[in-house]
Amino acid sequence: MADLERVESKKDDIYVSSAEADKMRNELEDHTTAFAGLTRIQAIRKFWRASLFCMITAFGVIMDGYQTSLPGSVLANAGFIKQFGTVVDATTGKISVNAQYISMWSGLAYLCQFIGNWSGGFISDRFGRTYTLYALTIVFTGGLITEIVARDYKDWLAAKMLMGLGQGLTQQGVLTFISEVAPTQLRGALMSTYGWSYALGQLFVSIALNALEMTDPTNYLKAIYSEFVFLGLWIIALPFLPETPWYYARKEDEVKAKKVLGKIYKGVEGYDIDREYNAMLVEIQEEKYKSKSNSEVALKDIFMGPHLRRTFASLFALVMQNWSGSPIIFNYTTYFLQQAGLPKPFQASVIVYCILLFSLMVSFYGIERLGRRTLILSGGVACTIFNLAIAGLGFAHKSDSVDNATLAFICLWVFMYAFGFAGTGWTCAAEIATPRLRAKTTAFAASTNAISGAIFNSVVPIMLSTTSRNWGVKTLFMFAILGGIGTVINFFLLPETKGRTFAELDELFDLKIAPRKMKAHVTSIEESGLKNHQ
Repeated sequence: MADLERVESKKDDIYVSSAEADKMRNELEDHTTAFAGLTRIQAIRKFWRASLFCMITAFGVIMDGYQTSLPGSVLANAGFIKQFGTVVDATTGKISVNAQYISMWSGLAYLCQFIGNWSGGFISDRFGRTYTLYALTIVFTGGLITEIVARDYKDWLAAKMLMGLGQGLTQQGVLTFISEVAPTQLRGALMSTYGWSYALGQLFVSIALNALEMTDPTNYLKAIYSEFVFLGLWIIALPFLPETPWYYARKEDEVKAKKVLGKIYKGVEGYDIDREYNAMLVEIQEEKYKSKSNSEVALKDIFMGPHLRRTFASLFALVMQNWSGSPIIFNYTTYFLQQAGLPKPFQASVIVYCILLFSLMVSFYGIERLGRRTLILSGGVACTIFNLAIAGLGFAHKSDSVDNATLAFICLWVFMYAFGFAGTGWTCAAEIATPRLRAKTTAFAASTNAISGAIFNSVVPIMLSTTSRNWGVKTLFMFAILGGIGTVINFFLLPETKGRTFAELDELFDLKIAPRKMKAHVTSIEESGLKNHQ
């Protein structure tokens, strides 16, 4: 046995000669990135340039958060109500915006977001990831101009539809870009910047509207003009972003792929472009072999074999954002707080978004330390409980203590939502899919989420409006039920992707390991010693 070496397989222990064992290790090493064993701290130091490109891309999400949240938050502004309000209270003579208009604006905006998700997937696969980023820039510019010239509900509808289309392009384009540029060890944290960046844009909206409320509450166009600041900064940063090397590698354009690798990983000590490119090719060839076809990716592929489980795991990780209650608390923040009876809704919204940002920063640590699955399941349980608490307060007699308790539970809900779902859902949506199907799987998950958002955002304004259903905070009973159901589904569907390479995830799903047991499973690359099991 002295000349034999033990090699672990999935079923049995196999003994081979030392020479054969060395050959097996060398072959696996040639097909694997040289940096698979780096810690997160080491990866940050080595791959700071790649991380910077991801952070620049995330700035586009700040613009997205600002430009898509402002139209919903401005609904409580006196100037906006004066311009677009058509319903007059017979008793008080107070004017308000028709709840049916608000429902139509939101519903059609989400349908356009659905279109944007699929359009982004097509553009990314056909022309490149950066082309999607340019497309969303053009759409957002058109939406902003339309908002400025809008004078009735039809004009505002056109603006909302353009903003929805831009948001769909952003979700697909930014997530795909970051997932293919970010180092494996930092992928979760960098992809979770999507939620943080979007929340930062929402916070800026709250600050802008609160300042407007204190200085010039009837001139809502001042808030609209401020969107040019974020759009301008994004336009300046956009030309510096490279195409992703994975896109060129799949197009078999070796020269451009290696050129991009050289730009992204410039100055990294020990970085062998040929080896890293070959490792990418091996993974791509394995994907093609599994698909038994070298043809273009078809939509049906995401529902075939093990990809079906991966598609629905991506979907339910993301759909929890809507099912947990975000359409009521975030999309209509000031409107919801106003309907909840809080005396200063604009100031309360600033508090809400400050908590959101703080919790997202905490989740950056949690997503790599605790894992994606833990965050989503804990967020689902907590948000369900807080939804029940807030909705229950809707039956209490109106008082300052009830208002304070309502705001406190809303803040707790926001903290757990951000900690559990805001960044993690998008991270899982892009990570769980195999690289070959990532663009279409992400598009399917995001667009399905957009459809659910369209439904919720069509009915929520009617439920909240005092001139319609007038359910107020009791609307959250519906989301408590949905959130509970979604949490149970995720318990059985959602795998832990923390620290896993895409090749490892392919292996785990091919072996049909139960998602809740994937974290403990030792993969072949870990068996070989090239990577430590986390």
